[in-house]
Amino acid sequence: MSARTFSPDALRQIRRDRGVTQVQLAAALGRSFTSVSMYENGRSTPPVEVLAAIADALNAPMDAFVTGPTRELVSA
Repeated sequence: MSARTFSPDALRQIRRDRGVTQVQLAAALGRSFTSVSMYENGRSTPPVEVLAAIADALNAPMDAFVTGPTRELVSA
């Protein structure tokens, strides 16, 4: 089973859909514009706490920023 991974394309698309610039997102995160740009270009992966802050800033679930298989709960 492959792991879920951060999706730079999802970040870019959600940010644009929300009408937020990279500069605005960076300010909301307390990060540099360069950091946000690197996340969107796949040159860097945000730590989970930064990903949570991105999700909060863009009002989106954290799952929206990752790709890969999901686990389904199975009841016994």
